[in-house]
Order: sequence, then C-alpha cells, then structure tokens
Amino acid sequence: FWMSIDQSQQLEEISSLPSKITILFGSETGTAEEFAFDLGTAVQNQDFLCEVGDLDDYESFNLINESLVIVVTSTYGNGEAPYNAEEMYNWLETQEPDLSSVSFAVCALGDTGYPAFAQAGKDFDRLLEENGATRILPRFELDACFDESIEPFIELVQGWLVEHGQSYKKSVQASVNWEL
Repeated sequence: FWMSIDQSQQLEEISSLPSKITILFGSETGTAEEFAFDLGTAVQNQDFLCEVGDLDDYESFNLINESLVIVVTSTYGNGEAPYNAEEMYNWLETQEPDLSSVSFAVCALGDTGYPAFAQAGKDFDRLLEENGATRILPRFELDACFDESIEPFIELVQGWLVEHGQSYKKSVQASVNWEL
C-alpha cells in the first residue's frame, strides 16, 4: 500500500512528458529515406518531438507502444516491400498485433509505370488499419519517378499536428502558464 502513492506520482510525471512521433522508412534507392528525414526535420523545426528510423533497425514489437507512427515507404519489384521493410511487413501480416493505441499515416512512393504502383505503402496502410491502428490522414501517394515532392505530405502532417498534436510538442512542460 505504501508503494501506491509513489507509483501514481511516477505515472503523472511520465504522462506529462511529450509523446514522440516515430517516422519509419522503407527504402531501396534512398528516396524514401531522404523524404523521411525531410519530414522529420520539418516536424522538429515546428518544435515537435520526433525520431526518424530505418524499418530494418526498428524492433517490430515496439510498434504496439508507439503513439504516432508515420511510414514512408517505396515499393520494390512487383509491388513488394523494400528489403529493409520486409520484417515489419511480415510481422504485421502474421503476428496480428493489437495496435489500437497507435495512430498512423503512410506516404507511399512508387512508379506509375508499374501496375502495382505504390503497393508496399498501400499494404502497410491496410495492415496498420487491420491491426487496429487509427489513420490520421488519407494515404499519400507519390510518383518518385517524376520527382514529385514530399512537401504536400509534410504540409498535411504539419497541419494535423498543429490541430491535434499538442502532446508531441517538445515544450509541453515549458508552455504551462503559471499564474500565481
């Protein structure tokens, strides 16, 4: 019983820390990686807490504990996920994790010359939703071969964050206005 007081105080401290936005990329040629870092930089410049990472280096099961995940992925071959995104793709498909506390957005890169245009992004979008995650923005598709810019997607994400993303602000604690 003595512990319960301390534990509740710890919980309060933890919950007052800002949540982080996790941007994960699946990339074969580096375009999706570059776009993911562009997005991360833009989000951080707006004072949001954000991490950008390679899907290959990310432990899939950690996804369950994320608050907001943005996947930026290219498509390889005949609609497959890029090599570095295969493990996450297979985990989502076979393990059926409970992602009900996770929000997400997907930026899908592809080449409109292929019938399976942006298929890997479409699949991630579907798998995240099927496993209970909440989509914050409609899937965004880019034709990487025509050098389409990620700027419109960045603007959509920034707009969403300004409206709904206060818990991701780095200065959550600093912005409290103490009126004595």
